[in-house]
Amino acid sequence: MKRELGWMLCGTMLINLLSGCGGGSDAAGGESATSGTEGAIKIGYFGPLTGGTAQAGQAALNGVQIAVNELNESGGILGRQVEIVSYDDKSSPEEAVKAATKLVQVNKVNAIFGSLHSANVQAAGPVIEESQTLCVAGGTSPTWLEQGYTYLFRSISNSTVSAKQLARYANDQGYHKIALFTSNDEYGTSGADGFKSACADYNIEFVANETMTNGDRDFTGQFAKITAAVPDAVFIWCLGDDLGAVTKQMRQSGFSGPILGSESYTLPEILQNAGDAANGVCFAAQYLVYENPEDAEDQNMKTFLEAYLEEFGAAPASDNAFRAYDGVKMIAEAMETSGVDHGAELREAYNNIDGYVGLAGTFSYKGKNGEGIDSMRIFEIKDGKYIEAE
Repeated sequence: MKRELGWMLCGTMLINLLSGCGGGSDAAGGESATSGTEGAIKIGYFGPLTGGTAQAGQAALNGVQIAVNELNESGGILGRQVEIVSYDDKSSPEEAVKAATKLVQVNKVNAIFGSLHSANVQAAGPVIEESQTLCVAGGTSPTWLEQGYTYLFRSISNSTVSAKQLARYANDQGYHKIALFTSNDEYGTSGADGFKSACADYNIEFVANETMTNGDRDFTGQFAKITAAVPDAVFIWCLGDDLGAVTKQMRQSGFSGPILGSESYTLPEILQNAGDAANGVCFAAQYLVYENPEDAEDQNMKTFLEAYLEEFGAAPASDNAFRAYDGVKMIAEAMETSGVDHGAELREAYNNIDGYVGLAGTFSYKGKNGEGIDSMRIFEIKDGKYIEAE
């Protein structure tokens, strides 16, 4: 098994420094004001609750809360109520190791949902594996499930699935000259690599390859090179918090053609920030972020959104709410099936989930090394609205 021993050592040595890592289920990361009942099932969460991706992280924590509300209202798990213990990983791999270490060593949670960032999941992997704690995460990079870990699972398709869908779509549309623009982190790099690999089956040439750092807002130099290459389409893969500015500047640079993007384009704020510049964007996703529950055709999604609106007063700011909800509900499914709340038997029960219907679709984990779903659809943004492209 490949393990990042440096991170494991870091997580163990830093256990006494974890007081700076917030807990509880509030956005600021402070300790929860209410404690669970005696013998409660503890679901841990770590994800970004401050910084540039805080909205996505809070949406995920809210999704965990909706799942826990439903479970408690129906009698809990194994006849015990469920409580949440949450920490802010600040979008940092080092903070993720601290958070995971405290969850498993101090709080002794039964299972975990987190993180949203693939690099953070990978960094925390050794701590989670060593403690034999089931962890379901929402990061889409395939890398962290290729390290040999047996206690890590994913509650959404990985980026390879969307890359294959987009490559096939690009070929069908006759886009044979494509420029790449991606973030220079694990998310962007794995997305670009997956897309390039998927395009090997088609007559597609990459005419430019530019990158950015998360949080940048000036892409003049990169976009000048891309427009000079005269691509048929541009592949953009970066975090949702950056996509509005990236898309808008891409259009301002003079490129008016199709944009192929990640599932992050489901974020409603991108349409607000990019405006008409988002028209012509195509992306692969398993669901959309609906502001009105009545717009959802799937009854499970409609029910979830109604509960979310009632609890938080607004629609989710990110589809990470859906990923977290599915993850926690499947953790509960595995606990009920196995009759245990921790360890190898629980892991095996989760690994044997087959035919579970969640918000993303139908999950089957058997023999897939932590992957549970591999179906997506292509959506296009047209006249400021999402439409199904195929």
